[in-house]
Amino acid sequence: MDTWRESQAQGIAFLQGLSELSVPELAGTLISASTAGRLLQTARVYWGPTKNTRKQRLARDTAVESSMPVDALVLIERHLRKLADGIDEWAVRTELCALTGTVDDIDRAAADIVRRHNQAQDFDARPRRSLKGGKNTDAAGCRTISVTGPEREMVAFLRGLEKKASALRVDGMTYEQAMYDALMSGDGTPQEILTPMVVIGLPDWAKLLRHEGSESIFALTDGTILTGAELIARLMSDHHLVGLYDPLTGPVNAYQASRLPSAKQRLLASAESILCEWPGCTTSADSSSDHHIIAFKNGGPTNVVNMAKLCRLHNGRNDDDPEKPRNGRIERINGLPVWVPPGGGPPRRSRHPIKKLSAAELTRH
Repeated sequence: MDTWRESQAQGIAFLQGLSELSVPELAGTLISASTAGRLLQTARVYWGPTKNTRKQRLARDTAVESSMPVDALVLIERHLRKLADGIDEWAVRTELCALTGTVDDIDRAAADIVRRHNQAQDFDARPRRSLKGGKNTDAAGCRTISVTGPEREMVAFLRGLEKKASALRVDGMTYEQAMYDALMSGDGTPQEILTPMVVIGLPDWAKLLRHEGSESIFALTDGTILTGAELIARLMSDHHLVGLYDPLTGPVNAYQASRLPSAKQRLLASAESILCEWPGCTTSADSSSDHHIIAFKNGGPTNVVNMAKLCRLHNGRNDDDPEKPRNGRIERINGLPVWVPPGGGPPRRSRHPIKKLSAAELTRH
């Protein structure tokens, strides 16, 4: 394992040794021709002939400084192929070569950075739309296709399928099987319903006093008391949904005795998380379950401070009993939902770039 880590950390040096090879020379019996092709293409970017030798050297030096793994360098080049015309590719490449973290962290951060550069150029994603695959049959007799399109169109398309799939799904049928049947039925109408939520960080002059019914009561430093609705009315107006968040403790909301959260609580939890809280997971909050951090069966209350968004898979894997660690568990530390490893070690939080726009992060800056 140590040898593997060393070879991965010396990505640029490793690529230098490949830059003069051909695909047949590299492929052979060790790796596939497609993998060899990706490695050689990346090697020639950093070590091949170019008119931009100074910029190439800077990118190499930056990758060495950050100990950029080979796999991450290959992924960086994949994202750079989607960079809009007119943007300095070498400058962005050097920016990406400075990224740190796991290969998955670098992959997501690189995609986010390239996208932000494209957005600054009023980049139109629609010309990238495509439907590919379906040519090769696997050992089970199945074929696979992939569909690429602007994210809003894809989200609307999938939501339309999900509505149909929920009606088609029966016991023993997986979510994926139901989605396939919905697609084949031809009845999945794209649906897009956007409800903006405005996130307000709880001001220093307003501190939570108590919960009454479905309202939160705040004591102000001027000696007066306001409800959450009144506090929001003072701070802003003319928006569809508003959520209050305390940077230290998390979302502010009422308690309730039911195991199932209210619509208001689900909205606050979704805005706090954006994605499933399990590190590395990209399932959206809308498609995730409302997880009780302290299990309801163990006396955990149904309130947003004791809730976190987890996809079905990770909600099932979470160790509800901290005394029986197996997969790790979600806890709330310093107001943030974090994953605590089963064998100890520092808590981890999802590093997906979109989490920077979650209510949990926005109220801390």
